[in-house]
Amino acid sequence: MQSISTKVRWIVAILSINLVTIIMVDIWLNMDQKYDAKVINTAGKQRMLSQRTVLQLHRLLVDEEGAYEKLQQARNEFDQNFKRLSAITTDYQGFPNAEIEATMMEVQEHWNRMAGLIDRYLVGDHNLNDLKALYDNGDSALALMDKAVMQYEANMTEKRLLAYRIQIALALISFGIILYMARTTLQIQHNLQTFMERSKSLIGKEKIVVKSNNELDIAYSHIEYFLKNVEDALQSATDAIEKSEVVTAGLYGATPEAKNLLEQSEDAMIQVGEELHQTSNRLKKLKSNLEKANAMRNPF
Repeated sequence: MQSISTKVRWIVAILSINLVTIIMVDIWLNMDQKYDAKVINTAGKQRMLSQRTVLQLHRLLVDEEGAYEKLQQARNEFDQNFKRLSAITTDYQGFPNAEIEATMMEVQEHWNRMAGLIDRYLVGDHNLNDLKALYDNGDSALALMDKAVMQYEANMTEKRLLAYRIQIALALISFGIILYMARTTLQIQHNLQTFMERSKSLIGKEKIVVKSNNELDIAYSHIEYFLKNVEDALQSATDAIEKSEVVTAGLYGATPEAKNLLEQSEDAMIQVGEELHQTSNRLKKLKSNLEKANAMRNPF
């Protein structure tokens, strides 16, 4: 059976670990939300850039001014964003799972095919079939980016649910530990009350004035009063032994029977004195422990 002090140490240790874990999960959630928000934003830009690329190509077909520069800008930005999403850096952690990676690889495949068709168109090959294929690849890239964005959001939701489950589990464990701590506290209170009653029984019907309501102070006062009585009894026993020795010295020449009785009486009184002395030492040690406990309870 574990002692109460051991139980208290286990309670404090488990609650501390739970608290630190909950804090760490919260920190992770906050940091991960910033990362996920940036990833979702970048993936959303990819969806927009795939549309913009096709739009600028259409404007280029009707010779709209500035369409070529905007087309190249959209293509370059799409390529840069794809590299960011697939890289492991401070702000990005690569594709989070195989499903998203497969979708993004399909996006890249359609995008590369579309880029080749755009380059052919820009050098003067105005093939209508290539132009139709270009638009089809643009639509496919847009649909795949929509799918990738939804997969990113689903992955983000799964991580949130996992973190919340961990927090709920830790909260339930903490609640159970708190209930166990309450039970242990009641046990400590019961033991302290029993100790109080037994310390009070040491002084019998005597009444002593204690200014504090602290249970340890009251028990300390009871034991201190009893200790004083034991010390007085010890002193009386010592005085009695000394007187007995004087009387024994005067009667030592009497009959052998009287001499034997006196020696037995002297031995008995010496034994009583030693037992009282040992009792006094134990009570002094108990008094010292109570003083230390009281000091720990009231450090200021």
